[in-house]
Amino acid sequence: MSGRTGRAVAGVCVNVWVGNERKSALAIPTDNDNVASLRLTNRDAEVSAQMRWEECGDFGATDPVVAYASSIGINVGYVLCQVRRAVHTWLATLSFDTKQVLQSGIVSANTCGKAKALPTPGEVVLFVRPLSWWEKLKE
Repeated sequence: MSGRTGRAVAGVCVNVWVGNERKSALAIPTDNDNVASLRLTNRDAEVSAQMRWEECGDFGATDPVVAYASSIGINVGYVLCQVRRAVHTWLATLSFDTKQVLQSGIVSANTCGKAKALPTPGEVVLFVRPLSWWEKLKE
């Protein structure tokens, strides 16, 4: 979600790692509501990331079903609107406790504007902004 406007960011591929088994991310495109969705399961027979989405690269998948794991990592290709650290990069991956995401939801900090969101069980809301020309040059 845009940290400045509070609107969902359209046309984004969200990189997701569920657990530590995959070295490469599962790239999930946002849908018509600008939401990237995945479903977690404990049943191996339900696991599926078959529907490829080439606009997100080789690992792009729509509506993937992934084996449940205790953590979820997310990278969005934008600058996260969070308190800056000594090493600041748009390539940062945030990790979340899956149980917390499912039970109460997570909303990240927003240092880019006044937009706010309420946590909703099963959702992760990240406030982001586009890279500046200087950040694009440095990366």
